[in-house]
Amino acid sequence: MEIPTKLIKKEETPPKTKTLTPKKSFKINRTVLIILSAFLAVILLLFLFLYLPGKSLLAQIEKTKTVAESLSVAVSDKDLSKSKEIVSTLREELNTIDNKFKKLAYLKVIPVASNYYHDGQNLIKIGGDALETGEIVIKAIEPYQDFLGLKGAATSSAETTEDRIAFLTQSIESILPHFDLIESQVNEIDTLVNQIDINRYPENFRGISLHTDFNKVREMIGEIKNYVGNSKPILGQVSWLLGKDKARNYLVIFQNDGELRPSGGFWTAYTTLKVDNGKIIPGASSNIYDLDDKLSSTTPAPRIIKSYHINVPYLNLRDSNLSPDFPTDAQIFLDSYYKAMGKKTQFDAVIALDTQVLVDIVKILGKLDTRVGTFTSDPDPRCNGCPKIIYDLEWIAGRPRNYIENDRKGFLGPLMQSLLANAMGSEKNKIGPLAQAFFNNLNRKHILFYFTSPEIQQAAIKANIAGNIIQTDNNTDYFHLNDANFASAKSNIFITQKITHDLSVKDGNIEHKITITYTNPTKASNCNLEKGDLCLNAATYRNLFRFYVPLGSQLIKMTGSEIEALKYEELGKQVFEGFYGNKYPLYANSSSKVSLQYSTPIKASKNYTLYLQKQPGTKAIEYEISVNGGAPEKFSWESDKTLKFSL
Repeated sequence: MEIPTKLIKKEETPPKTKTLTPKKSFKINRTVLIILSAFLAVILLLFLFLYLPGKSLLAQIEKTKTVAESLSVAVSDKDLSKSKEIVSTLREELNTIDNKFKKLAYLKVIPVASNYYHDGQNLIKIGGDALETGEIVIKAIEPYQDFLGLKGAATSSAETTEDRIAFLTQSIESILPHFDLIESQVNEIDTLVNQIDINRYPENFRGISLHTDFNKVREMIGEIKNYVGNSKPILGQVSWLLGKDKARNYLVIFQNDGELRPSGGFWTAYTTLKVDNGKIIPGASSNIYDLDDKLSSTTPAPRIIKSYHINVPYLNLRDSNLSPDFPTDAQIFLDSYYKAMGKKTQFDAVIALDTQVLVDIVKILGKLDTRVGTFTSDPDPRCNGCPKIIYDLEWIAGRPRNYIENDRKGFLGPLMQSLLANAMGSEKNKIGPLAQAFFNNLNRKHILFYFTSPEIQQAAIKANIAGNIIQTDNNTDYFHLNDANFASAKSNIFITQKITHDLSVKDGNIEHKITITYTNPTKASNCNLEKGDLCLNAATYRNLFRFYVPLGSQLIKMTGSEIEALKYEELGKQVFEGFYGNKYPLYANSSSKVSLQYSTPIKASKNYTLYLQKQPGTKAIEYEISVNGGAPEKFSWESDKTLKFSL
């Protein structure tokens, strides 16, 4: 029987498997071996030429960092000899870092990596320039370390006040030639720092806020650059200021910052000084009300007085410092003084100082004996712990009386006389702290100068001791807050401020949102004059506030003002003005807020700069600034400050 073909199961042939020939197998193994060898070679090269040098470099950097920290301690201790020794050690350590870093030189030909290598080169060069600058400074001040109150061997025999003033003049004039070299070094450091693009690096690394710390360093270097470059012209006039060629006459105004006004405080008293070949000769002193009585002003009060002061129909001299620009106010005072007292004495300068100057000097001296009393800086419970000298001066000048007392605010003359005599005649270990206190008060605008000589005035403006509204370039943003107390009480002894400042960038344009919190933490004074207490803290505080920002800025919103925001141009700035105090005052033991939102014509850039100009007479302000909602940078706003961000 024949079986159908389709039922016959064909024998299946197993599939053929590819077998590697010895030649092909060897070829693949060789490829793998080459790749593996190359990989191992790269690892070895990285280990030998990157990891090991990098590890060694980091170890050296850590060692150098420890030495640098010891320098910081020596500087704080005012130990010049130790500082000199450590600077020499640091130079050796930096040379070691440089040699180790050069082993990574091949990175400069590798794309991307070359940027980081060049940043490293810049940092090493910055370190070298900084050390060289330090050596120049040490060499410049070493002959005067005793006079400056630094640790080290005595080199000065100056004992009398006249000796010390002569030695001070000699010291400054001898240091001046070093300024050109210092300025050159600092300028180079500033240039090198600005060549580093911090955006190449992470925000944080091993707990270090790289961006924030870098911006702080940039700001500090920029400030040092300005100080060095701008202070030289006024320091070069020290002989002129001390009357070496002829006697100089100074008119000194006491600004009571307890009652804050635009230039720093309420004008309460004045005195005159003559400086003849370094010898200070105190003159007459009186209070501002005596000058006003002599002037008998019938000048109608200007808009600001009529709008915000209470029952003041005329412009009195005591209310004339309405401009945040001190040269403007000082010229008004000088003209009024000449009108009331005549021009028998021509003044070379007007100097304004506030209570902080007195507090700082008395704190160093321990106490100040004058014919109007003995003053200390100890906390006084009668004014919630304010310095006793503040309460005592307010009591002398402002206590209620049931009798007429002539010259009740004529304390400034004898006070200044005692202050100068005690300061210049104090023991040597106090000269350094007194000099530091003087420069701190200059920097923080508790002392202001206005010179009638245009040349000297320009030097004062450049040194930023003239209290003028700063004019910035077209690429620098600017902010100035100016407050004026119209509550007729010394509430600013107690009031504090906190500022939060948010920067946001939209399509390259910058928008600011600023909130100021005013806090009065103290109960109100008993201002019933019949009781005889001091009216230091008003139950309700009345405040005129003005924001000065770049021309072309546009107001978006203002809150916390009981009037509609006024907008105008003044002193080369755009001004936004507001007020609270009639409907919604700041009450004692409470807080209130003011906020401002505006856009600025300054564009965002990797070198964005914001200049914060502090109002004279104000205490340190707690300040927080953030960019695009990021972590805020916090600082105490004590003086003019330049902030730099990479936007």
